[in-house]
Amino acid sequence: MEPPAVSRIAVGIIRRAHGIRGEVSVEPWTDSPDRFRELRTVTLVSPDEVEELTTEIESSRDHGGRALVKFSGIDSPEATRALHGWTIEIPESDARKLAPDEYFLHDLVGLTLIDREGKTRGVVKEAYEGGGGLLLNVAGPKGQFEVPFAKSICTEIDLPGKRIVVDLPAGIEDLANAED
Repeated sequence: MEPPAVSRIAVGIIRRAHGIRGEVSVEPWTDSPDRFRELRTVTLVSPDEVEELTTEIESSRDHGGRALVKFSGIDSPEATRALHGWTIEIPESDARKLAPDEYFLHDLVGLTLIDREGKTRGVVKEAYEGGGGLLLNVAGPKGQFEVPFAKSICTEIDLPGKRIVVDLPAGIEDLANAED
């Protein structure tokens, strides 16, 4: 019998090799690059999610909004270049506790957007950090569109009910096919 799968969350992505001692530049998917100093055992996952490598973080330091991370057993620029695009994941049980109005991005995926009148406007397919802040990629009846994850627009988040009550700006759904 297989052991139960551990639910993991990604806390960052390896963007490039840094230096000659096996460090990598990591784009944090967490509030702070300091988070990597608190972690020890992590799982590295390939972009196609086929390969995994469990390793230890030897050291981490801030570097211009990113983290420079050194993993055990990865000691050369060649080895670090092979990890470009891999995510750094931890068991969900190791995630930090959130304040009442904070959410993990992966928790927003799959939630249904419902307007104040109770009309379904779409389902969140992806939540990500965009140039102007957090964005929700929503599949709606007219196609996919993006919604800023802002308190003035996403007025109520109901994770157990799997819904977000929204006050969408006029015409935002029409942007789905604006380039067609």
